[in-house]
Amino acid sequence: MKAVAVFHRDHAGHLEETLRAHDAGLPVFLGNPLWTAAQREEASRQIPLGTVVLGSDLEPRGAGLCDWPANWRGRMMIPTGGTGGKVKFVIHSPETLRAAAFGLRDALAARGLRPVLHGASCTPPWHVSGLMPAIRARATGGRHRTLDGRFAADSSLPEADLPTDGTRTVSLVPAQLSRLLARDDGEAWLRGFDVILLGGSGVAPAILTEIRARRLPVFLTYGATETAAACALCPPETLWSGATPRGLPLAGAKFSAGPDGVIAVSTPALGFGIWPDAPLSGIWTSGDRGDVAADGSVRISGRADRVIITGGEKVDPSRVEQVLLATGLVREALVMGVLDPAWGQVVAACVVGPSSAEPALRAAAEALEPWARPRRFVFVEAMPTDPSGKPDRAALAKLTA
Repeated sequence: MKAVAVFHRDHAGHLEETLRAHDAGLPVFLGNPLWTAAQREEASRQIPLGTVVLGSDLEPRGAGLCDWPANWRGRMMIPTGGTGGKVKFVIHSPETLRAAAFGLRDALAARGLRPVLHGASCTPPWHVSGLMPAIRARATGGRHRTLDGRFAADSSLPEADLPTDGTRTVSLVPAQLSRLLARDDGEAWLRGFDVILLGGSGVAPAILTEIRARRLPVFLTYGATETAAACALCPPETLWSGATPRGLPLAGAKFSAGPDGVIAVSTPALGFGIWPDAPLSGIWTSGDRGDVAADGSVRISGRADRVIITGGEKVDPSRVEQVLLATGLVREALVMGVLDPAWGQVVAACVVGPSSAEPALRAAAEALEPWARPRRFVFVEAMPTDPSGKPDRAALAKLTA
């Protein structure tokens, strides 16, 4: 039994080849056709020699496993990370993927929604957020569509064309929802779905306000590649009420917070490990900071690994972002550290809004410690995003340099 690595640029073609290999019981690596040369080199080093590569001239030269054992049938190696030449594959099995699908199905069914999940993918299928709508549909007897999630202002919105005999779901990231809400026809398109799953990154207060004002059926999700996407949901009525979003764990998922506030997760959907030989234990430490309430719900406040160190002082970027967004003058904000010869790093902010807001933003930042105040502001019409819809940190680093 040989493995397959899929690198097709076409989203529908990539997903079709992935599922064909999966159905045949072959181990399959999900390749990102947009990886840089350094990332392709790292993927080539990791993917085993003898793997059949589809859609790319990449030459695998990883060690061992040219003839895979039977217990690897149908396993998927899903990429995560990928910045600065770092490529990681999380190992999932048919069982962990089904556990994730059934966890979401059961949570929605408990709310009176139909257990057959029809799904639309709007992010690339080499990301877990683009893959799982298809897995959920197949596991629950539903239908699936791959859609163009760019939602360009000068083009028509894609037709989802999902059946009405089940629960119609769409998976989006905040940047996509923001683009849709800015269109005259965006709300009507969104209301063609029973469930809007929103995940991928922090959600700006302005977007939460729009969700509340329009009473959209948005479920905030928390999850990662390691957990096969969503392992907790915050229901629409919480967002409509204006309460602080908290995620309720899906079936079998449990959350805990360490002394440093870093969230750990146990779930039957947890992957087996990081390819090739770094196992994931029964409890996965996420790298996200937050808190867990007595009812088991989780609130995520930011990434533990985004800390900026400037002049020996530590800065939490999410805290600075909250101060900037609270002014109501900008729609989105992303704070990051940029190299500085004197301080090691200095705080920079990329914001979606008018440059005329800079004096007011600087005034608001006076509430922060001096070292946490942005030294540089960059104003953009739209936040640069990568193919998965998440902030493109490489592009942002160039803008703020």
